[in-house]
Amino acid sequence: MNPFDLSGKKIVVTGASSGIGYETCLAIARQGGTFIAIARRQDFLEKLIEECGSENSFIAADLSKIEDIKTIVDSIENIDGVVHSAGIVSLAPVKFYSEELMNEMRSINFDSIAYLINLIFKKKKINKGSSIVLVSSIAGLFGMKGNGIYAASKGALIAISKVWAAEFAASKTRVNCVSPGMVKTEITSKSIEDLSLEVIQQDEKKYPLGYGDPVQVANPIVFLLSEASSWITGQNIVLDGGRTSTI
Repeated sequence: MNPFDLSGKKIVVTGASSGIGYETCLAIARQGGTFIAIARRQDFLEKLIEECGSENSFIAADLSKIEDIKTIVDSIENIDGVVHSAGIVSLAPVKFYSEELMNEMRSINFDSIAYLINLIFKKKKINKGSSIVLVSSIAGLFGMKGNGIYAASKGALIAISKVWAAEFAASKTRVNCVSPGMVKTEITSKSIEDLSLEVIQQDEKKYPLGYGDPVQVANPIVFLLSEASSWITGQNIVLDGGRTSTI
């Protein structure tokens, strides 16, 4: 048997219209699994299904709206895993915090998956032996100027994953996080636009292996979804090209 094989498994993937979520869907399909892609942009989701095959499906939804989350859960049956890749980032030093910014960041990055998992388990829509993977960030582990609200929302994912790992262990459902460093995605391009090219070039030099690509995060996620990681739960895997291992 191939322990990385996902044949017969159906995975819900949030933030699936681009970046890490999109690549995760492709990686799931390559390993024989199927996915339910969740994102707001239906045209991108349709392109994803065209690329991966009609055995997969999508739900166009806004994860900042609880009614959309309820619709997602009502629409799915018998899933074997969840990948929470949806997220937004905004650089804001403490003097620029606002209620609107804090609510927006928290609702997408953290609240949405808390509600989603709550309803999935309450309505018994997840099979025993499933795997949940939350995409956090090294920002949730290390202090970076101007990243407070984003860091808090990502750090919360790491914290709750450990609680869920303990709560769901009786059903052999595993919960883990991955924490990427800077990955070349649409979401990080926004923060890059706020900085000069010189600053970005200097920052990338701090990464021994350079900035990452979405597929370099998607493949470890698939590992955590597969039986190859069947004895791993409550863990956070840092994926940062060596950035946080150096002084």
